[in-house]
Parts: sequence; structure tokens; C-alpha cells
Amino acid sequence: MALLEISHLHTFFKTKKGIVKAVNDVSYQVEEGQTLGVVGESGSGKSVSAMSILKLLDSNGYIDSGKITFNGRDIVHCSMNDMYSIRGNEISVIFQEPMTSLNPVFTIEKQIQEVFQVHQNLYPHASDHHRVWCHHTLHEKESGGISGGGEGKRAKGRHCSRGRQRAACPRV
Repeated sequence: MALLEISHLHTFFKTKKGIVKAVNDVSYQVEEGQTLGVVGESGSGKSVSAMSILKLLDSNGYIDSGKITFNGRDIVHCSMNDMYSIRGNEISVIFQEPMTSLNPVFTIEKQIQEVFQVHQNLYPHASDHHRVWCHHTLHEKESGGISGGGEGKRAKGRHCSRGRQRAACPRV
């Protein structure tokens, strides 16, 4: 069984001028450990299909039909509470622009701790042991040549520190 399977996905948006068919009959599957690159022209639906997987569509967007299965779970019919527990623990997104991923008002440490607190129910005393691993990971990433400048390295390091076994990580 595929880790992620998209079958005949149709994602639409209601606008004042009618319905916009942003994703129209997209199908693919990703096996555990496999990487899939989605390539297309600007406006072809790459980001909308990724946001459909996470159910992070704008209020006027909706999945009209199709099936999204992650690890045997039907994502299309998951409640928002279920999606809240799935997002960040099992599936996440790495946004292409890291300056929108990190909040400059808070330290990176605070933002990393928040991930553990929200998604793993670990509070500062319990998440402290992750700080050392995260620092080590960021140091390795910086010396290992991750592209994207300092902010990109920190954003990707923040993502890596979440400790998930599985993740679909489209670059949006």
C-alpha cells in the first residue's frame, strides 16, 4: 500500500465569476521512502494540490471529488480535529519562502519548542532534550550546504527537528 495516494483529485474555488477548477483529475502515489517532484507551469495547481492534501485551502476552496489516502487514512473525510493531529506530526509542508515560515518576533528556539508542545504535548521541561539535537542538526545543515541562505537553513532545520517518521513535504 502506498504511503500517500491521490486519486482523481478535483479541487475547486468559488469566485464572483464562477467556479475555478484549480486541480482537475490529478492522480499519483508515493511509497514510503520515495520522493516525488511535481513540476508544472505557474498556476497549474501544484500548490493547490499540496494544500488539498493538508486541507489548508482558503475558505472559498473545496475538494469537489477524488480521494486522498495517507497511511491508509481517508484524508478527504477527516475532521478538522483529526487533521490538526495529522498536520505537523505526520504530514507537513516546507514553504518556499522561509521568511514567511519563521516569525522574527520569536526566537527560533521558541518556535521549535512550540512544535513539540502543540504536536507532541511536550512542554518546556520535556522538550529541552530536543534543543541539543536541533542545534546539532542545524549546525550539520549549515556546514552541509543546504541552499536557501540562513533563513532557509533555519526553516529546514526547524522542519527536520520535528522527529516524524513520515512526511509529505511539498515545497510550496
